[in-house]
Amino acid sequence: MNAQGHVDFDKVEARWGYLKSIKESLANKYWTPEVSKTARTLPDEDQQRILDIMMGGLENDDSSVGAYATRPEDYDNYGFYLEPLIKEYHKIEGNTKQEHDWNIPVGQYLLTKIDPKLSNVSMRARVARNVAGWNLPPKMNKEERIKFENTMTEIFEKFGLPGTYNSLTPGHKNFIDQNKANELIKKHFLFNDMTTDNHLTSSGVASDWPHGRGIWVSQDETKMIWIGEEDQLRIISIVKGYDLGAVDASLFELLSKIEGAGLKFAEHPTYGVITTCPTNMGTGKRQSILGEFPNITEKGTNENRLKDLARQFGLQARGMGG
Repeated sequence: MNAQGHVDFDKVEARWGYLKSIKESLANKYWTPEVSKTARTLPDEDQQRILDIMMGGLENDDSSVGAYATRPEDYDNYGFYLEPLIKEYHKIEGNTKQEHDWNIPVGQYLLTKIDPKLSNVSMRARVARNVAGWNLPPKMNKEERIKFENTMTEIFEKFGLPGTYNSLTPGHKNFIDQNKANELIKKHFLFNDMTTDNHLTSSGVASDWPHGRGIWVSQDETKMIWIGEEDQLRIISIVKGYDLGAVDASLFELLSKIEGAGLKFAEHPTYGVITTCPTNMGTGKRQSILGEFPNITEKGTNENRLKDLARQFGLQARGMGG
């Protein structure tokens, strides 16, 4: 704050200028003189909220995006800043409106049509979701995090799907100790301690750790729901096999159960699903395939070559060797 009690945007601009010499994030790139001029005219409360949005980028010199929304309405209230950032990241031209559905037919899109020799394939899909009427994780306080977790715990008890909720919140009726948490982490089910991530810490996402955090796991361990990570909900489905439609059908079942309990997901009329990080706006979905793809690189050891090949198809290679 400056002497007048306003956000000191001169310091903000000086910091962005310094960071630009190291690495220019999207939040930095689109903090233009015009945006700064507009921000300075806003009431003090809105000035602080814009500063909150930028904190992840301002405090980390390795940020690629550098912006985290704190409330669903940020995307409208501060669209003069966030809209150009969103359009560049998602390669949006003109007045495109996000539309999505879940109409991938089971049995139609089979990976074996690409390569009949594929083996040991596991498909994983996850969607990020936030619930309308709640602050996004960066702005939640401890009480709101716990209240949201308790709301979801009640829903899981009436879910209609066999499974167990595991809470990291001390005193919660489903609290698990560190040994059980480590077991879930080792199985790649549960997320790690969020306070070890500088970006999540700077943005406020990791605040009040571990309160309000946990994971619901289905009895067959093919469906999971994270509570209180970067978004309020991360909904995950894992299917072994070759049918892309099957993993979507499994994911849709989970989403329908949550919406059927009376919760309404936060959505933007133009950009689709509202997420904390603008990079996940749209469908909020990411999908991955773990399998054996022999002979892509010589002796299966050239990870950089694998990543280059994947990039040509608009894909990301996230490691090799298991």
